[in-house]
Amino acid sequence: MMAETTQTQNMDEKLLEMIGMLTDNMDELKGLLDQIIELKKSGALDSLMLIINRFEEIIQYLFQEPALFRLLSVLVDGSLQAMNKLDAQDIINLKGTIQSLGGCMGKSLNMETLSNAKPVNGVFGLMSALNDPDVRKGLGIAMELLRIMGRCSKQK
Repeated sequence: MMAETTQTQNMDEKLLEMIGMLTDNMDELKGLLDQIIELKKSGALDSLMLIINRFEEIIQYLFQEPALFRLLSVLVDGSLQAMNKLDAQDIINLKGTIQSLGGCMGKSLNMETLSNAKPVNGVFGLMSALNDPDVRKGLGIAMELLRIMGRCSKQK
């Protein structure tokens, strides 16, 4: 009976200590939760969890391929600098676009498809290829990407 009372008192003291710590750090905890919520909304938290869960496998692969490791570090650095210029909604939109387009291309694209691609010979071959609505849509997307790249290259 005495041991139970002592154990209950210890638990009560620990609970009071934890409540005090939470109260003392309320602003920091709120800020941390706000950041976690933004990471979740933007999809970055899911990506981070994927990296964390496969971290050992990723690191082993990267150290086997030093050139890939250097390339990845340049891409990550550039991406982080670019992400600093985007707000949460921009990141959400970009993630959705990459997932949709990348997923569709990933399912549709393979070496057999690429090796069986018919070459476009001359202007008449190009005119013939433009009869395909998917080619016209793809060309329109490429033109829009080029327009955006040109506009962005003017900005510093």
